[in-house]
Amino acid sequence: MTGRDIEDTVVADARAGLEAVAEGLFAALSARPAEEHEQDAGPAFAALKRTRATALLIPRECAGTGASAADAVRFQLALGTLAPAAAVATTMHHYKIAALARVARSGDERAAAILKDLGAGAGLLASGGAESTPGRDLRTLGSWAVRDGGDWLVTGLKRPCSLSTSMDVLSLMAELRAPDGTPEGYAQVFVPAGAEGLDREPFWTSPVFRAAESHAVRLTGVRVGDDRVFPLRGESGRRFATDCYTWFQLLIGAAYLGVARCLATATPADRRAGSARWTQGFDGLRRLEAGLLDAARAVDAGRPAADQLNLAVRARDRIEDELGALGGLLLRAAGGAGFARTAFPTLLAGALHAVAFHPPQRGARDGIGLEPLDAELKDRC
Repeated sequence: MTGRDIEDTVVADARAGLEAVAEGLFAALSARPAEEHEQDAGPAFAALKRTRATALLIPRECAGTGASAADAVRFQLALGTLAPAAAVATTMHHYKIAALARVARSGDERAAAILKDLGAGAGLLASGGAESTPGRDLRTLGSWAVRDGGDWLVTGLKRPCSLSTSMDVLSLMAELRAPDGTPEGYAQVFVPAGAEGLDREPFWTSPVFRAAESHAVRLTGVRVGDDRVFPLRGESGRRFATDCYTWFQLLIGAAYLGVARCLATATPADRRAGSARWTQGFDGLRRLEAGLLDAARAVDAGRPAADQLNLAVRARDRIEDELGALGGLLLRAAGGAGFARTAFPTLLAGALHAVAFHPPQRGARDGIGLEPLDAELKDRC
């Protein structure tokens, strides 16, 4: 295979992954270099909305595309190849929608209404879920909702919260409390981005994924209607939380494989065919992608929730274990001259290690939704 054949393969894969669900998106994103998208992902988020890629996992009956898990993995991988921060950020949008879609398909009219609103406007949903901290239970939250008549008053802080600038709705995991402060369990709360009492504060100062719009979001007594609060109670609540974790592993894994593919393009096409490091690195990425797609197909096949979760976490853990070394191969294949001309390949290589910091981080794998996780995965550090 010549260097040009390899170049065509990388481009063709990215084009196919995007165009399968969002016509015109590949052209819109490839019009800017990836390095520019990493400085400002605003145009990428706008293109996702314009082409309705934001409706990727919204069911067709709710004005969405209704894509499969396998297609969603391919899509996020392709997006990460062209706009890494946009892929990582929109994972927060897609995984929550995928879990909510199952609730809607079960007949929940509130879930269907939220999805229809997002689908009609091609809106973006930011996810204020658990913050992964080693040694801390994922149920240790920084947000709570107190019942006030027929509504809830939501207070708390989520940092970081990706898509904080471009979001239309914030989905927040919060502890429910009675007016006297008595705990009443946990819930997903859907808050309009323009709600009074919702404020954004500077937080993210790292150069890695700076374009993901990861501010701190503070809520102070934000009033939310009861129809936008989903208590995570009983089997349906546990299943929703399990689905969230399953889909998150699939999509965040795909996003980071896309980031690695973006790094792979730093090696000029005419040097790729003759580079053993590049070939070894790219073959490793394909192998990890195949494992992730196997887990996605388990979701599409409707296998038991425990099987889906464990396969997805195993695939994500393999990516976490191997991606840094593969990125090192690709960085060396790019050549030392790149250090003199741009820091972008080095930035991407470092960014690959950040996959380890996303929930459920090793050492913090307890909480609602993670009960079906095998002991070997739950206890692994």
